[in-house]
Amino acid sequence: MPAMESFLPFLMLARSSSTCALLATAALLVLCVSAAIALWSWLQKPRRIAEAFRLQGIDGPPPSSFLSGNLPEMQARVVAAAAGAEATGGGLDFEKDGFDDYCKRIFPYFEKWRKAYGDTYVYWLRRRPALYVSDPDLIREIARCVSLDMGKPTYLQKGQEPLFGRGVLKANGADWHRQRRLIAPEFYMSKVKSMVSLMVDAARPLLRSWDARVLAAQAGAAEFEVDDDIRSFSFDVISRACFGGDHARGREIFLRLRALSGLMSETSSVIFTIPSLRHLPTHKNRRIWRLTHEIRSLILQLAAERRRRGQNVHNDDVGDFLGSIIANSADDDFVVDNCKNIYFAGHETSAVTATWCLMLLAAHPDWQRRARAEVLHVISANGLDYDAIARMKTVQMVVLETLRLFPPSSFVVRETFRDMTLGRLRAPRGTYLFVPVSTMHHDAAAWGPAARRFDPARFQDGVAAACNCNNVGAAFMPFGLGARTCLGQNLALVEVKALVALLLSRFELQLSPGYRHAPAFRFIIEPEFGLRLLLRRLADHQDRHP
Repeated sequence: MPAMESFLPFLMLARSSSTCALLATAALLVLCVSAAIALWSWLQKPRRIAEAFRLQGIDGPPPSSFLSGNLPEMQARVVAAAAGAEATGGGLDFEKDGFDDYCKRIFPYFEKWRKAYGDTYVYWLRRRPALYVSDPDLIREIARCVSLDMGKPTYLQKGQEPLFGRGVLKANGADWHRQRRLIAPEFYMSKVKSMVSLMVDAARPLLRSWDARVLAAQAGAAEFEVDDDIRSFSFDVISRACFGGDHARGREIFLRLRALSGLMSETSSVIFTIPSLRHLPTHKNRRIWRLTHEIRSLILQLAAERRRRGQNVHNDDVGDFLGSIIANSADDDFVVDNCKNIYFAGHETSAVTATWCLMLLAAHPDWQRRARAEVLHVISANGLDYDAIARMKTVQMVVLETLRLFPPSSFVVRETFRDMTLGRLRAPRGTYLFVPVSTMHHDAAAWGPAARRFDPARFQDGVAAACNCNNVGAAFMPFGLGARTCLGQNLALVEVKALVALLLSRFELQLSPGYRHAPAFRFIIEPEFGLRLLLRRLADHQDRHP
């Protein structure tokens, strides 16, 4: 018995080890089963979603790749379209033929699928369903939706984080609602009216430079690419609006943002890249990281100086954006991200719209003469002010038609963060909604058989009467859709009209023979090869105009 008792601890240990092994095996089995169920659910989710849409009469192209969805076909079609594209600017008669629908060249896959599957269809961005929506009734439902359960797609938040951070343009839910409430008043028309004088000040260097170049030209006309000068003007406007007396330093921030935007736009936001690649220390990523750090440091340096001086919206720098957001928040991320956001809300849209507007006026001398006659009649001896801009009805029509033909953003994109019902549509959680702005702006059903022609007269009775449909919000949306309409639209419209008025009062515009008409997608739609113009100084120009 004593010998038996000496073996008892070993027997108990053996039983304990056996029990632990069984428990470990059972736990591993449960884990494997759970993982298998999760994997099976993940694999079946696209099929379930596709079936849910199919039951609603919505079909689409089958995924060409199990993991990549329709991306391989999309990429292949873009490459093929780019290889076969020819510049149309040289021989196209804009007056007679109108403009080619650049959507067919830039987004050839959407055009093909729309013909095959109708106005609304589902396609796949990797394992995530994307709904292409060009049905006006469904677009209206998306515009009406004010639920915080629909917002900007998470892939855009992550992929474009260096440019926008978590600022108002990309934020969602309660965070977006709070930021929008704080920032929106900075762009009310009552505030924009007071910015016309700073727009005139910002235009003076451009006008002096162009005057000098035209006067120095032997033939009385100077030819040059105007894009950089227009961007420089817009830089100056937004720098003054954002940083007030510190606008010269603010300009350095925006120049870095422009460089960062160029790097980021090399990858389309419609054709996804592999998300993890943005974390690899490639040469391009290191440049992005460096610029992001420099921009943040410069903004925070300015903000810290403002706080030390005790400046806020009640002091002498009243009205500049930096002072306002410092007064509203002590959060450094809020300040940095929204200063970056204002660059796009108040600069990119204005600059590219002004560029397209000058191109259209140069290509249509009759409308150029009509707009100039109005400008010279309206501008008083005191120069350009908001009241003068408000009386320029022809210029307003020209700008609206420019925004119709060449809207800065080609898509309104939303994501559903839960299962949602939009009119007759049931959209599962995680569905991306793509509304093709350019396609709707060029739709002959809404705008008539001359939809591709430049005809500002269509807006003579306002936007609501311009198109042949009851839902104008689905046919004309240059600044977005619904509750998330662009905050900077008032600033953009007034800025473009101010610049166009100042230029028409001094110069006659003509397209250069070297201009190549090729709209390109780089976050926004802009001229791929720039805008080349021939400028002549008006014989009866008077220097009293700014």
